[in-house]
Amino acid sequence: MRVVYIHSSASSTADLLDRHATAIAGARILRDSSADQAGRDTLLTLLAEDDELLVPGLEHLGASSSMILASLRRAVEAGTRVTLLQDGIDGVSILRAAALLEALPDADRPSLRRNSRPYRRATPKRVAEILALTATGTPIRVIAETVGLSSGTVMRVRRIHRVLPHASWPSDCLGSAD
Repeated sequence: MRVVYIHSSASSTADLLDRHATAIAGARILRDSSADQAGRDTLLTLLAEDDELLVPGLEHLGASSSMILASLRRAVEAGTRVTLLQDGIDGVSILRAAALLEALPDADRPSLRRNSRPYRRATPKRVAEILALTATGTPIRVIAETVGLSSGTVMRVRRIHRVLPHASWPSDCLGSAD
C-alpha cells in the first residue's frame, strides 16, 4: 500500500503535491484535519511490511520533534518505507541522524574541566567576607581563592555592592582577575 499522509494544519501542500505528482501517482492520499492527528495514529497502526508512506515534510508527522521521531520509529519498525517528498530523504536516514545526535554529550550539562572549582553560590556569609577582604585591599584572585568563588563572581559581588577602589589600595585589587 502506498499512502500520502497530509496533516492540514501543516504548511500549504497543494503546489508540493503538484511538483511530486509522478512520485505519488497511484498512492492513496489521506488528509487529516484533526487537531490531535488521530488519522496519523490510525494510519501508523495499519501500515505493514513493504508499505510506503509519503509525507510532504516532517511537520506532517507530529507537532514536536519527539512526536515526529516516534511516528518515524513506529513506521520503520512496522517495515514501512517513509519518504519526505519535500526533501527527498527517507525516514531511516532521519532516525540514524537522530540516534547520532542523542549519542552526543548534552550541552545542558556543565563541562567537566580538570582543576576547576565546583560552583558554589555567593551566600550572604561569603558576600560579607568578600566585602571585608576588599576593604583590606586584598587582590581579587586571593579573595576568590579564600571564599571559594570565581574571580568573576567576586567582581560581580563588588559591582553589585558598589565597592569602589580606594586610592591607597594596591593596583592588583582594582579589578584585574589575574
